[in-house]
Amino acid sequence: MKTHKLLTNMLCLFCMAFSFAQSNTSTLKNKSIYGVVIDEKTKEPIAGASIYFDNTTVGTITTFEGEFTFDYDNKINASLVVSFVGYKTIVIPSPKYNEKYTILLAEDVSALDEVYIEYKDEWSRAYKLKQFRKEFLGYSRFSRACKILNEDDIILRFNSKEKQLIAQSKNPIIIINEALDYEIKYDLSEFVVDYGIGIGIREPVEDNKDKWYYFRSVYYAGTTFFKTIPSKNHKKALKNREKVYKGSVPHFMRSIANNSLKKDKYKIFKGSKQIPPELFIHTERIDSLNLTKVKISYRLNILYKNKYKSAIQSKVDTFTIDAFGNHNNISEVLFGGFMGDQRLGETLPYGYGLE
Repeated sequence: MKTHKLLTNMLCLFCMAFSFAQSNTSTLKNKSIYGVVIDEKTKEPIAGASIYFDNTTVGTITTFEGEFTFDYDNKINASLVVSFVGYKTIVIPSPKYNEKYTILLAEDVSALDEVYIEYKDEWSRAYKLKQFRKEFLGYSRFSRACKILNEDDIILRFNSKEKQLIAQSKNPIIIINEALDYEIKYDLSEFVVDYGIGIGIREPVEDNKDKWYYFRSVYYAGTTFFKTIPSKNHKKALKNREKVYKGSVPHFMRSIANNSLKKDKYKIFKGSKQIPPELFIHTERIDSLNLTKVKISYRLNILYKNKYKSAIQSKVDTFTIDAFGNHNNISEVLFGGFMGDQRLGETLPYGYGLE
């Protein structure tokens, strides 16, 4: 499954990032994913390919024989991702356990040719990279603790006619988040920032001090893979993770599914008037699927702990929340304010806090 993020003025789509953990088992248990990855053309096994559940810490890499196997909890409601550098990524929306997979990867020749093009525009690479880090990683102190290890793989160009910053990457982007003790592997498929032109707004473009751009929206898509990297300050990182989680979109969604908005210190407003959540947030439990069906008919404002302000607007009649607090119709459920400002630097894997 692709993850999406869209921000337009005060409304934005929050999307979560990606996870990776190596796990090799010699014997299969009741709930396992196993199979082999081979080159579609040569039929040779591919060693070192990544197999993981999108936005989780559950996955593995293929052996020299191209084989893989790992156990998982079948409550995970995420797509299975198969990727390898230079090949087209395969996404399996609803994988089945205890069923052998034979996955054929096709070489992505066109993509490799595309990313090696050098673009020349009115923005220098240093300036474009600065803007990319800001909108991709975020603005918080946790985001500022992030380091991209392979920035040379990122291809950036600014389209002055459309006023867009566009990014591609030769390889998955590797991020170290020292504040949360995560290594994040993000397989970027799309990244576009839209700007407007104004006077005295935001920051001027270098080399052209008369032209000022301001941020309008950002959209990016890809798959994410997390790996914990314990450090000397790991206890502090665990506390930071809890700070990131409280008041986030997954926390809010779980509160809706559990009918615990008030208990979890959320207040809901229609305009400036506080309202009982149940009047405008209608839920229906679907136990057979372990899902909660949600209907939100109006744009609502959210206040968490009387401090953090957000907004939510659903462009679909209903959406569902799974056991992990993940909602579907991601591109149609928009968030603004505190929740909307969270980026990859404040992203946690699926299932965080449910241990």
